[in-house]
Amino acid sequence: MLVIAHRGANREALENSWTAFERAIEGGAARIELDVQLTADGHAAVLHDDMLERTTGVRGRISAMTRDELARVKLHNGDQIPFLDEVVERLLPRVELNIEIKGRSEELARVVGDLVLSAARREAVIVSSFNEEPLVWLKRNRSEVRRACLLGHNTFTWPYFAIFAPSVFLEKAGTNVLHPEACMVNENMMDQARARGWIVNAWVPLAGEEQGREGLWAALKTVGLDGLCTNYPRQLRSWLTEAALDEHEYRPD
Repeated sequence: MLVIAHRGANREALENSWTAFERAIEGGAARIELDVQLTADGHAAVLHDDMLERTTGVRGRISAMTRDELARVKLHNGDQIPFLDEVVERLLPRVELNIEIKGRSEELARVVGDLVLSAARREAVIVSSFNEEPLVWLKRNRSEVRRACLLGHNTFTWPYFAIFAPSVFLEKAGTNVLHPEACMVNENMMDQARARGWIVNAWVPLAGEEQGREGLWAALKTVGLDGLCTNYPRQLRSWLTEAALDEHEYRPD
């Protein structure tokens, strides 16, 4: 099961910060998931929210500010706000990246797609979204970029289920990579995934693993999940290593 660090190692450092990314790599994550927002002058800034206040204490919107203005803002932990071109340059040689496009912007899809295609390790990057517009734009205009469809449990209510049922969403985006919320993953979903050739990497909300996380990991591993975007990448890496050793030790001759 691939270890994907949700917004970096967000339990060891502030989410989507340089420190969180470095801690994720140190902890053995194979991939880092991060979020991007479009600045007023067309750059991809790495933050989950368009509003700056939660992670910087500064009032303002990313979409209303330029890169130069954001460069003068620091995160709560003192790090500079990362920009995607910097992340690709500094981190991609060492770790895979999952870039989540926030919102429906086709312009942000273009910026992200061009950055990915300019990278030496473009095959180590996947671009995901809850919304079809960025993914469909990439399919039509930057088809070499790997894409993934994000699903949350709230999209499985009517009428959203009809619009974003996994098979429909994947077909629209032209991909076989599905990123559902972990609570949606079960044996039936994984049987369907295997039958249709899907790759399934689940994700856990920020408040989703405080209690009973090893039980969750065991259940997801048992049904054959391909990867997990976790808030505890170091701990999951260690747990998987121990589980592999146990399987080897107790495997019948």
